[in-house]
Amino acid sequence: MRTSLTVLLLGLLGSFFVLQASAEDGAALNALSSSSSIRVEANRLFNATGRYASSGESFLILADGNVDISAFNGGYRTNPDGTISNTPPADSGAFTWFRDTAGPLNTDPVLGSRKSLLELGPDWPAHLPGAPYGALVAGFSASSSPSSFDDFPNGFAVVGTYGIVRAPNTGGYLFLGVNDLNSYEGGDNTGAFRADIFRLR
Repeated sequence: MRTSLTVLLLGLLGSFFVLQASAEDGAALNALSSSSSIRVEANRLFNATGRYASSGESFLILADGNVDISAFNGGYRTNPDGTISNTPPADSGAFTWFRDTAGPLNTDPVLGSRKSLLELGPDWPAHLPGAPYGALVAGFSASSSPSSFDDFPNGFAVVGTYGIVRAPNTGGYLFLGVNDLNSYEGGDNTGAFRADIFRLR
């Protein structure tokens, strides 16, 4: 079922991605090649894909599944776009946190909505402030085993359910993550996205 869904999505979205890449890169995509699939664990800051990209190389990523980024405080489940898939209990810590500290401020985190991760200062490092909490994000690092956000000088980009990411001029190893403040082992994040990765050439 997953294979046929991926093929169907590629067929439906192919023209969009070709046009997008043509406009941004100045060249049409010739083919999709060397696909792989990984689990993007919510409790891991940087999930290795095993892919090294040369300068300007691009990847198409398709993702599905749900993660919980506040499992110990009432729950905050999202899909790869960061869309909330269940409303936290109104008396929970998760409900209060995402209502009061996530954008837009003072709006309830309810089913079908998205709340943006806001910049909270150096003591609260995050993948991509301004993007939805719980969204799938991607970044490139010169290190095959990065240990901090400093190892990603070009930052991260939103992938969501599907997207194309392009390596910087310096190239680098492709990593995926779940946009959050505390995506680390032993934290309150659980679950994983599944991501299918296709090298574009």
